[in-house]
Amino acid sequence: MGGEKWLDIELWNSTERCFKVLKSRGYRIATTHVGMDAVSIYDMDWSCPTAIVVGNENSGISNEALELSDLHCSIPMKGMVDSFNVFVAAGILMHHAVCDRTSRLGCHGDLTLDDSQTLLEEFYLHHCKSAISIAKEYANRKLTRSTTKL
Repeated sequence: MGGEKWLDIELWNSTERCFKVLKSRGYRIATTHVGMDAVSIYDMDWSCPTAIVVGNENSGISNEALELSDLHCSIPMKGMVDSFNVFVAAGILMHHAVCDRTSRLGCHGDLTLDDSQTLLEEFYLHHCKSAISIAKEYANRKLTRSTTKL
């Protein structure tokens, strides 16, 4: 809960436009897919910036997204199950990508010093807002208690 405040969300009306912008920003695009051309996530090199596209359990990824993506990947599964729900699949993919990047690069990110500093400043800004509201609430409660005792 609350993780959404750390996301920069962009909405797109077109898969083609979204993918074009992501590629211009240096991302390769990996779509999850169960087809024969899908690469196991365990065989992928996650050291380069990658945008992961995960489809829902019923309809999967659109044909347009499959065609425009740079590669298709899959999460190998054993037993009778042939898919995870979108949240589980996304969690597995991101966890594995971070572990692989850390192993290959010695860290999971590749932010510049300036970008890293900006994120840290944003964290402090969010954190301070919470701290200020908590302090105000504490002060109000303390004031109410001391007033009640009189």
